[in-house]
Amino acid sequence: MRFVDQASITVRSGKGGNGCASFRRERFIPKGGPDGGDGGKGGDLVLRASGKLLTLYDLRLKKVYAAKNGQPGMGKDRYGKNAEDLVLDLPVGTQVFELNEDGGRTLVADLVLPGQTWTACQGGRGGRGNIHFKSSTNRTPRFSEPGSPGQEKQLRLELKVLADVGLLGLPNAGKSTLLAAVSAARPKVAAYPFTTLRPHLGVLQNQAGDRLVMADIPGLIEGASQGQGLGHDFLKHLERTRLLVHIQSCEDANEADPFAGFALLNEELARFDPDLARKPQVLAINKIDLLDRAGLDGLRRKARDRGLSVLFISALRGDGLHDLVAEIWRRLADTAP
Repeated sequence: MRFVDQASITVRSGKGGNGCASFRRERFIPKGGPDGGDGGKGGDLVLRASGKLLTLYDLRLKKVYAAKNGQPGMGKDRYGKNAEDLVLDLPVGTQVFELNEDGGRTLVADLVLPGQTWTACQGGRGGRGNIHFKSSTNRTPRFSEPGSPGQEKQLRLELKVLADVGLLGLPNAGKSTLLAAVSAARPKVAAYPFTTLRPHLGVLQNQAGDRLVMADIPGLIEGASQGQGLGHDFLKHLERTRLLVHIQSCEDANEADPFAGFALLNEELARFDPDLARKPQVLAINKIDLLDRAGLDGLRRKARDRGLSVLFISALRGDGLHDLVAEIWRRLADTAP
């Protein structure tokens, strides 16, 4: 299934059922009083966060969602049945925007917890039957009340992945390999750029039983904040992380400035959202299995000379992963959730 993180839909609640205008007509009671029942309430349109969904793909296929109308009232004081609410499940992390007539939009709900609900449209109230309009001056009311109309809204849905840690790096930096090495996730791994076309989530657990969620975000390139490559669509998925693990492949470390890749992507983060650029980061150079001892020692020395705290790892071979995971847990402990 394709990963889809945006969708526009129309939602409608149900109309209330009409009240009934009826009179009691039984043998030996030719002129009985009013006995028209009330109409039932229309169904609400409810949005609910579900941990079983990872994409908005299904909502791209269907554009209109409408709850049912309430049943009308009937004679003999019988009330119409209330319509069931229509509950629409969305992935956890979905933001709901209501589209305005002027083309603007307003954030109306942020579904960040499994089971969290928001009523997008209230169902219409059922109309009252003529039994409610009998009075001392009008013993035979021949009218009833119509049901109230439902509501209709145009909504824009945007999914932002919820994770404690986000993996950040250029294409082919080895993020997917790292996620697979430290968690039970099995993202697609291949030696070409843009293997990851959607965020993947993995769960890490420490010896105390604590868990964290790590997200592998598709690789970013220079100009991502302006929509270049795949970055513009996925930068937003880093906004809800508490910590970034910034990975650079040793293949991208040039002789003059081996850590230029870190600065390049940090500039893109700052252009997209300054708050995102201020998130705490763990820096890691990956694929050290491709280096000889002299090359690795040279990179370590240059990091020390620049005052950079950089971890050197091989996600493929497992080198340095224990220290990286320990540093992630340590930094998270220092970061307020």
